[in-house]
Amino acid sequence: MNRNQILQARIDALLNVLSEDVLILSQQGKIIFSSHTGSVLSRGGSEALIDKSLSDIFPQSLASLLQGMIEQSLSLNQLVVKEVLFDPKEISYLQQQGMVNSCWVEVRMAPSAGDEPSVVCRIEDISRRKEVQRVNPQVQRDLLTGMYNRRALMPVLAQSIAQAVRYDWTCSLMLVKIDQLQRINKEQGWDAGDQLLQRLAETLNSLKRTADFLARVGEDCFAILLPETNAEQGILTAERVRNRVTDLSEQHLGSDVNFTVSIGVATLIGEEDSAEAMFERTESNLQRAIQKGGSNIAGSETE
Repeated sequence: MNRNQILQARIDALLNVLSEDVLILSQQGKIIFSSHTGSVLSRGGSEALIDKSLSDIFPQSLASLLQGMIEQSLSLNQLVVKEVLFDPKEISYLQQQGMVNSCWVEVRMAPSAGDEPSVVCRIEDISRRKEVQRVNPQVQRDLLTGMYNRRALMPVLAQSIAQAVRYDWTCSLMLVKIDQLQRINKEQGWDAGDQLLQRLAETLNSLKRTADFLARVGEDCFAILLPETNAEQGILTAERVRNRVTDLSEQHLGSDVNFTVSIGVATLIGEEDSAEAMFERTESNLQRAIQKGGSNIAGSETE
């Protein structure tokens, strides 16, 4: 067994305990590495996928979508995430591997280190999560904005922390709170406050990246989970949010309802960190921003 085969065997042994497929794809969509997890694609072993192109495995429409994700990830130098339906009726390779039922997967692509442009692609079966959302969607949704709520955020935050620790990445969490919403409700009416919340939700949604997770976590507060975002980048993102909100106003009965936001940011501090601890640190930083008088940002980079 040569050195490359030994390395492959060790990597396979490590990845065999994971619940996802891990691929390395060239810029042209050719598979140059495949884990042997047996979760979705690799049931036939890692060797079955090596040197195949996306068009060898998937129908043209799906191959084009995945190729577009590769190009987006490399051009923007960032993580790209999409949820995709794998249907064995349309994907003959999956039929050959004995797959019968269709499944929803989350495809995550991030630029890979190396001499030639390539991406690390992780494919995780999320069928169970999708089924829970289908059966009881309102349990994890905010009725006013349609966003996920805190109950939905916390397991996603925990998963993001686990993945960041596993792959030696990082992540940040941002809380965005409308300054003096109660005063606006009292002076302008609750309808104005609700419209303001909906407008802010739309604005935050337009600013978030594909991989980010947005949720409403309080009467006047929103959370944005920022995967692969360090402390400095988290503060820069918060500044972009604050600058966008500065010019945002809601028309109500012919008058402008102008508002500002306070923002707290916290970043993963190590493998002992938890979703609850990270959320508490973000709340603490948010309170520091509020105490400065509103329209402020507080986080590790602002100490």
